[in-house]
Amino acid sequence: MKEKRVGLSALLVAFLFASSLFVAGCSGKADAEQMRQLNSLKEEYAALQREVASKEQAKSNLQREIADANAKLKKCSDDQEIVKQRLANWK
Repeated sequence: MKEKRVGLSALLVAFLFASSLFVAGCSGKADAEQMRQLNSLKEEYAALQREVASKEQAKSNLQREIADANAKLKKCSDDQEIVKQRLANWK
């Protein structure tokens, strides 16, 4: 029983020591350098978000252009088939 108590006391002391190091190492407020870094990261994030939106808009425009070109190609192909059929019937 005494061994359990000694082991538990040692564990409790170790826990208190470790937690005091953790609490002492963590301050409640960020210092000026950390705030500058945070603001810099926020600005970089906003810039990247704008770049993503711009790229998505460009992608959408390109997809629309591709769809338009494919529609023109299909119309030309259909017109070519019609001309071939009419030429075959004309002879």
